[in-house]
Amino acid sequence: MFTLALIDDDIPIKPADFRDDCRVQLKRQIQIKYIDKVIPNVGLVVEFYNFVQVKDALVYPGDGKNSCGEAWVKVEFNLIVFRPAVDEWMVGSVAGSTKRGLLVSLGFFQDVEIPSANLRTPYVYDSGQGMWVWRFKDEETKETTNFFYEKDELIRFRVTAVKFPDASWPKEMRLKKPMSIVGAVDRDGLGLVSWWPQD
Repeated sequence: MFTLALIDDDIPIKPADFRDDCRVQLKRQIQIKYIDKVIPNVGLVVEFYNFVQVKDALVYPGDGKNSCGEAWVKVEFNLIVFRPAVDEWMVGSVAGSTKRGLLVSLGFFQDVEIPSANLRTPYVYDSGQGMWVWRFKDEETKETTNFFYEKDELIRFRVTAVKFPDASWPKEMRLKKPMSIVGAVDRDGLGLVSWWPQD
């Protein structure tokens, strides 16, 4: 679910901060630039982890308007990144139902969708209540029980894909949904947590 990503970047330090510890300033600039942002084909950055190498700095003359003589430091560092693996099981909460499927929230990440084709079968969309239903049939008693995917309930799902927008997409589309997760609840133990007995 969480992994380390090695990044190599040029990070600026303003002249007013030259007298401070450069690592403190570099970490602050890295956090401003990367935290809570998605790096394409890498994942959602959640935290700075450590410095691998701080290389030489280059100071460019400033024009007093666009630049003020910052030192640009070449830095290698690790970031903690959220990017679940395919087939990894996760727990979130049902954020809503549409005719296409379920929307799931992980709290810190909202773009999780479970398409209707990935729900437990047999399933049906109850338009009156606006939610999906798993119509479980007991093989012994032949009775059918409706299990509703209720809003705000905890749901366990498995990851089937992690998607990033194609670089050829328009910029506004890439920024709107820079990363999304596709899930499934098509196996025993998956679906609402309340459906399955706790050991």
